[in-house]
Amino acid sequence: MRSTGKTGKLMLSGVLAVCLAGSMMVVPVAAQAKPKPPVIPSQAAVERAKQAAADKAGQVKAIEQQLAAAEARLEQLGIQSGIADEAYNGAVYRLEQAKKEAAAAADRATKAEKTLSTQRQQIGRFAVASYQGGGDIAKLAPLFTAEGPQQLLDSAGTAHTVSSAMQGSYLRYTANQVVTNLFKVQADQAVTKVKHATEAAAKAKKAAEAAEAAQSAAVTAMGVQRQKSIAQLAVLQNTSVQVAAQRQRGLEELARQRAAALAAKKAAELRRKIEAREAREAAERARERARERAEEAREREQGKKNPGKKKPPRERPGNGGNGGSGRGASAAINFALSQLGDMYLWGGTGPSRWDCSGLMMGAWKRAGIQLPHYSVAQYEQTKHIDEDELRPGDLIFWSIDPDDPGTIHHVAMYLGGGRMIHAPRSGKPVQIQSVYYWEPPDFFGRP
Repeated sequence: MRSTGKTGKLMLSGVLAVCLAGSMMVVPVAAQAKPKPPVIPSQAAVERAKQAAADKAGQVKAIEQQLAAAEARLEQLGIQSGIADEAYNGAVYRLEQAKKEAAAAADRATKAEKTLSTQRQQIGRFAVASYQGGGDIAKLAPLFTAEGPQQLLDSAGTAHTVSSAMQGSYLRYTANQVVTNLFKVQADQAVTKVKHATEAAAKAKKAAEAAEAAQSAAVTAMGVQRQKSIAQLAVLQNTSVQVAAQRQRGLEELARQRAAALAAKKAAELRRKIEAREAREAAERARERARERAEEAREREQGKKNPGKKKPPRERPGNGGNGGSGRGASAAINFALSQLGDMYLWGGTGPSRWDCSGLMMGAWKRAGIQLPHYSVAQYEQTKHIDEDELRPGDLIFWSIDPDDPGTIHHVAMYLGGGRMIHAPRSGKPVQIQSVYYWEPPDFFGRP
């Protein structure tokens, strides 16, 4: 029995060994994975990627440049529109002047004709009286023929028979006849001038309307293009349209701030120049007062020595030619300031829409000074001054040619401190800006 148990154990051990061996043979051994070859772009692919990145950056830059150019284009269109507007104002001004000249010429011609008719009647009465008296003057019958008067005066025999009174009357008549004919010619020329001025005004009006329409259409078109460009930027920059628009606004605001800083710097230079001139003028006035006091002291001393001798009153110097800006500037400035926010309107003269010269005309009218509705004529009718002579209320002018005031196309009012108020252009309200917000002005005038 014992042997049998031992033998069974041995047999169990063998069976287990065989089973284990069999189980080990059934489980397969995992094979070693073969690595995939790395992706290595070709040199051509690398160059294409670089070119794509460069193209993308170039497109971004090009679109940003287009946006900046659009802003500049709108500003330029605004300037051109303003020039056309003032050209129309000039055409209307010249038409009004031509009408006044025509009316004056017609009035002169009418009065001259009346004078001539009166003299003709006087000569006629003189001749009739001579006929009735039977005097030698009756020989003047040919006087009333077409060429009779000159023939009689040229005739030596008749000259002895014509009284000096009759001769003087006739000479005055012939002289007035020449003047009357001249006035008639001038009246005809004035009528022709009115016709040409009317045509010019109509042409200028069409040009102004076209400029306004072009500017308005450009504002709309560029607004649409701006949105498209910003959307393209967003795609190229892998950002949202909102972020792209915010960035664009930031860039534009930065450009405005830089321009404002430059304008402020120039305005500060202008203030320093004005202050320096004022200091020189104040010093000169102080010296003048000192000279006057010294002179008065000498006169008093001489008066004591010669008590019977009186001196003529001393003439006091005037206000130095300050003109309107020294008297009514406050009223003009206050009126202009009360129009802040009013929108621009070409040809506008108020009460709530203005163009540049219309605002200046309205402001100085409040101060009791009449200015025409035309910037060129406004400069012509003001005292011309230098930039460092500017006082609040003075007018500032811009022109196409800085050497030719006839090309003036914009006007503003100086407020002091390098600032001004004006009606800029279509789409803009009356506002206060630096004198140099745009470009340096060319001419300056004092109403």
